[in-house]
Amino acid sequence: MSLLRLKKIMKNKKIITATLLVSDGPVQNSYFEELLEIDGNKLFKLFDEINNDLTNLGFGFYLRFDSTKSDLVTVNDIPKYLDSVKPPSVLKGLSTPALETLAIIAYEQPVTKLKISEIRGVESESSIKTLESRGLVYKSGELDVPGSPILYSTTDEFLEKTGFESLNDLPTIGEYFSSPSEEE
Repeated sequence: MSLLRLKKIMKNKKIITATLLVSDGPVQNSYFEELLEIDGNKLFKLFDEINNDLTNLGFGFYLRFDSTKSDLVTVNDIPKYLDSVKPPSVLKGLSTPALETLAIIAYEQPVTKLKISEIRGVESESSIKTLESRGLVYKSGELDVPGSPILYSTTDEFLEKTGFESLNDLPTIGEYFSSPSEEE
């Protein structure tokens, strides 16, 4: 490998890690592809090289990425040491109704306000607005029925702040019941 090529790779790694360090959450991979003028395969190779460098040097974070976005996140055994320096969680201070509403949206999404309120047994407008203002849920569309009720879904920030990589990682509700009849 030529010295010029090696310098370009090192510069690209610096750009990627610095961008992710100062960003407030995940960055779309397409941003790096355009900025660095490389294709997805080369970008993923750079991501893998960055992770190898971080692991070999013993850093407390790694680059988490998928086909659409990437982010710097702490390794599993480190967060407990960060409680005194990290900003309060976006989930901290949420009321019980807001947490109930968030759980319903996470498991039922996309879901209408009416369905959320039916499940909770009370009006949920206020909780939904709180969750929207914290960036945890968003209006993901409209149901194709008369009145076009708004559909709500969770955001990438919800996944980031709860530590899940995808919605498939949410625990199944049945895990918390000792018998199937309790779940109903």
